[in-house]
Amino acid sequence: MTDDDEKSSSTTAIGLAVLAIVVALFTVKFGLQTLTWVEGKMWTSQSPWLNFVPQPLPAPTPATSSGPQLKAYDFEVNAPWPGEPKPVPTETYVAFHYPSGQILAFFDPGAQLDTLRSIQNSNPTEFQRFTNVFVDKPINSNFDLYREVYGASPAQASPLMDARDASRLNVLLLWKLAFGLDLPASTGFYSYDWNNIHGFQFGNPAKGVPVALRAFDDRSHQFRFVLATAPGSNVKITQDDIDKILQTIQPVPFVDR
Repeated sequence: MTDDDEKSSSTTAIGLAVLAIVVALFTVKFGLQTLTWVEGKMWTSQSPWLNFVPQPLPAPTPATSSGPQLKAYDFEVNAPWPGEPKPVPTETYVAFHYPSGQILAFFDPGAQLDTLRSIQNSNPTEFQRFTNVFVDKPINSNFDLYREVYGASPAQASPLMDARDASRLNVLLLWKLAFGLDLPASTGFYSYDWNNIHGFQFGNPAKGVPVALRAFDDRSHQFRFVLATAPGSNVKITQDDIDKILQTIQPVPFVDR
């Protein structure tokens, strides 16, 4: 072997050693971040809706009642449509069918999972994991929890992000997969955070698709609605209709129960 060959081999060996050290240092410092970034890409390829985050809806004008008051499960809401609906009860919800073709399904609030309490009452390891995720931003309500989870996206991941942020994002994305969506996000995905009601809307009524609502009031009640139209009906549901429903949810007074 010539001197030039030896020098070349030595240079290559030194270069490989330096590269190995750089890779090792990168793995130590950015291994978790890189793993979160890679997993986010993988999960998105299987569930593209993970990239969707809710878009905020503007605060509506104060609602005025223009329809009958609907009562179910000790709660009431003013529907924005005229006419007397036909209630069709099931095990988990009551569907109010209007003569004009609108359908409002009101799910039993008592049957909705109190996710935050379930986590708080879970085994110590799971609760500690939850506490670690939100150590810098405590969660005080189910709406806060859903807002953080639904607001997470694989697009927020980066191999160079802070390790704690990467760990938090990883957990939020796993929860987002577990929570799922009430309707496909491709039809519209929105959030609202108004005076007395907060939550999420799945579906844009302007597209002529069903709309699902998940709402939380300031008393820790959780509500779910689905709005649709009867097959063959020419009526349409508007965002104004939805806003009126959300603004009028309230418990039925005890004297009227």
